[in-house]
Formats: sequence, structure tokens, C-alpha cells
Amino acid sequence: MTSARRVAAGTPAPAVRTAQSVLIATFAVHALQASAPYGLPALLPFVRADLGGSYFDAALVASAFLVGIVAGSPIAGGAVDAFGVRRSILAGSALATIMLAFVPSAHHLWLVCLLLAVAGIGYSVVTPGTNTAMLAWFTQRKRATAVGIKQTGVSAGGAAAGAFIPAIALASGWESSFHAIALLYGASFALAWVTQLDGPYGPAVHAMRPSLRHSVAAMLAHRPTMLLAADGFLRLAIQYAFFTYLIVYAIDGLRAPVSWSALLYALAHVFGALGRVGWGWVSDRVFGGQRRLPYALIALTSALGFGLFVLAAPLHWGFLLGSVAILGCSAAGFQGVGLSLLAETGGARAGTASGFVNALSFLGAAIMVPLCGQLLDAGASFGLLFGVLAAMSLVTAGITLALPRPSQEPRHAC
Repeated sequence: MTSARRVAAGTPAPAVRTAQSVLIATFAVHALQASAPYGLPALLPFVRADLGGSYFDAALVASAFLVGIVAGSPIAGGAVDAFGVRRSILAGSALATIMLAFVPSAHHLWLVCLLLAVAGIGYSVVTPGTNTAMLAWFTQRKRATAVGIKQTGVSAGGAAAGAFIPAIALASGWESSFHAIALLYGASFALAWVTQLDGPYGPAVHAMRPSLRHSVAAMLAHRPTMLLAADGFLRLAIQYAFFTYLIVYAIDGLRAPVSWSALLYALAHVFGALGRVGWGWVSDRVFGGQRRLPYALIALTSALGFGLFVLAAPLHWGFLLGSVAILGCSAAGFQGVGLSLLAETGGARAGTASGFVNALSFLGAAIMVPLCGQLLDAGASFGLLFGVLAAMSLVTAGITLALPRPSQEPRHAC
């Protein structure tokens, strides 16, 4: 546990204030808020049918939320460092809830995209906020496992979204799915309200927090953080492209029914949850708290999974399920180790570093999802698309190995 620090006078203590209960709460916050970023790809077939058949136009709806995350993450990360985790997550959750609630009443595509972009700005505070919370609540030898557990909330929420979002869209149209998503975001706001997210001693007084300008300047001059930003750009592009076009590939490429395709989508999220916890445990226990080598190994496993997916998945359903499991564990299961590496690299400026890297990561996703749609509209095969993702995975492994070794890079260097 972290050392004691001064707390802001008069700050009331929330009800949830032990390491284990905070971990459960952050898991739940991620699960509830994953309903938007991971529910939107499940809506792509319905949006595409409504808009006349273009993969690109349909992908714009999913990408709008990602663009909001890109715009909001640098501000959100700085807000976490400047104002504390709990206050920042409460403000972001409230903003996202309001915007998502208005989506069903928007009758123009541009307005839907605008509301989703603003909602994405609200969502952008969750990852840098909960990363900072884990840095405050857990020691290095336990942190990657803890981060992996709380990030499985993303997979749990994504799996649930893959099941109920298409069902709602089939019953009453894709716009109505946002009523349910807004309710889930409201629940996450209530949970954050009762949770002490700023560490065992509560939020620090303002004078103890680093200034936003100094945090950003130090971060931009820090080579490991810049490498992690480039790595995140590619890894999240791979992850979102995989999730978005997995369900499309199952429906359009394999001619599977919507219900079976949604199940396959949910399965990928389940294995993503297993990967986040499993790789975190490997990093903590097998590699003794080191992050660099297991993080590179995850990328190599992802490349292997895409190769199997391209070559063997169309041959038999067993190969399809096996490759989806491997990709869930790797292409989506990297975040427990990756976010721990990022938080430990950022140190006292973990929020700012996480926000900056989060912005570039989601920029990669926001570019990659519609770009893949354009490739498919132009006649590219799904095999070519997933082959590109395999090559990108190999590049991320190389970037990770370019990070300084632990003996060269002191912890909290930024």
C-alpha cells in the first residue's frame, strides 16, 4: 500500500474505502461504461442496414464515440492529477449519461455523431482515473493483477453488450439501445459517488498535486511514455478493428445468424477478461513484477492468433472458436499489463500520462475502424483485413522491446 499523505480538509469519506472493495467498484464502473464503446460495434450491422449498406457510414457512428475519447483524454488525465480521481469520474460519468440519453431523439446522423462524441469526452476520464486509483491502492507486486481484474470489467461489459444490445436493436431499433446504455452510465455515476477512488487516505490537497503544464512538459520529454503512446495507438486500433469486424465477418463472411454472431462477439470479450487477469498474474508472479517482456509476448500471441484466424477459421468451427479465444486473450487481453506499465512509468503524473496515451490509443481506433470499412467497401477481403492486423501486432511487439529494460528505467521516472 502507498505511504500516507495529507488529505484535503473537510473531505467526507465515501462508504467504499478498502482496497478489495475499491477494486470491485472499479471493475463494476468499467463494466457499466463499456456498454457504449463495446456496444456500438455490435450495432454496426443494424446501422449499416438503416443507412443503406455502407460499411464506412455505419462505422462513423462507432467512431464518433472514439473521437470524443481522443479529444477528452488529455484533459481528463490532467483533471485526474489536478482535481482527484473521484471528482473527475463523477463529472465525466454525468456528462456521458446526459449525452447518451439524448441520442434516441436525434434524427440526423451528424447529431447522433455529435452527441456520441461529447459522451466519449465524458467516458475518457475512466481509464486514467482508475489507473491512478490502482497506483494508489496496490503495491507493484500486486498491481498488474489488480489492474487486470478491474479491466475485466471492460470485457464483462462488452460481453453483456454483445448479448443485449443486438436484442434491443432487433426488437425496437438501434436507436432505442441507447436508453439502456444511459441507465447503465447513471448506475456507474452512483457507484463512483460512494467509492473512495483517490487512495486509502483520500484526495490530496491541491498544493500537493503537480501542475498540469509541468506534468505535460515532463511527459512529452519522457521517451518511454512516447513509445507507450505509439504502442497504444496500434494496439487499440487492432483491438477495436477486431471487435468491430468480428461480428460483421461472422454475418457477412460466414453467413452466420445474428444470434450466433453475437455469441461469438461475447466469447471474444470473455476471453479478453481471462487474458487481462491471466497476463497480469504472469507479469506479477512469473516475471516478478516486470512488464516489458510479457507485454511483448502478448503482441506476438496476437499476431499468431490473427494468422490462425485468417488461415484456419473458415475451415472448421473449432478453428474459428480457438482463434477467437486466442485473440480475445491477446488482442483484447493486453490491458492489465499495459496499463500497469503505463501507470508505473507515469508515477506521480500517472493521470496525465494515462490520459495522453489513452488519447493516442483511441485515435488509432477512431482511424482504424472507418479505414477498415473503406477497405471492405473497396473490395478487400476479410482475410486481407485480418492479415494487416497480424502485421500491426508484430510492430507493437517491436515497439515494446524498444522500451528500456527495468535496470535502465527506474520506476516513476517521469
